[in-house]
Order: sequence, then structure tokens, then C-alpha cells
Amino acid sequence: MVFLFCFVLSVLAICAATVWSRVGREPAAARPWRADVKPPPDEEVASPEGVLAAQLARSDISHDEYVEAMEQLAARDEFRHPLVVPPDR
Repeated sequence: MVFLFCFVLSVLAICAATVWSRVGREPAAARPWRADVKPPPDEEVASPEGVLAAQLARSDISHDEYVEAMEQLAARDEFRHPLVVPPDR
């Protein structure tokens, strides 16, 4: 019984070591939405959406103010970068 226990434990350890050695960092192409380049720590870079979300989380603005500001940002974005849909053929 002890031999069987040791044998099973050894097989599981070998399998775990084999799988663990094959598991490594995933390639950068697997998650292209993750940015590899981080901004310098002394430079604060924030999007307007991120600033609004942080203000909402800190309760600096109400939900209604957040929605209104996001609507204004969406309208500004639509004005600056209109979506052009190609015609149907």
C-alpha cells in the first residue's frame, strides 16, 4: 500500500513538473489589448473617461453628472471623428 501511494505521488509530481515547465509567459500576440509600454512614473497620463470614472468612484460627482459628461464626450468624439460607413453594394 505504501508502494502504491509513493508510486502515485511520484507520477503526479512528474506530470506536474512536466506541465509546469511548459507553462510560461504567454506570447504578446495572445493579448494585443494589453499595453507593453508604461508611461513614466512622473508623468500623469489619463483619459477623460478615466478621470470621470475615478471621480465617480471617489463620489466627487454624481451618477447623473457622470452620464451627462460621458454624453458630452461622446458627442465631441462623434464631431471630431465621425463614423463613415461604406455604401452597400
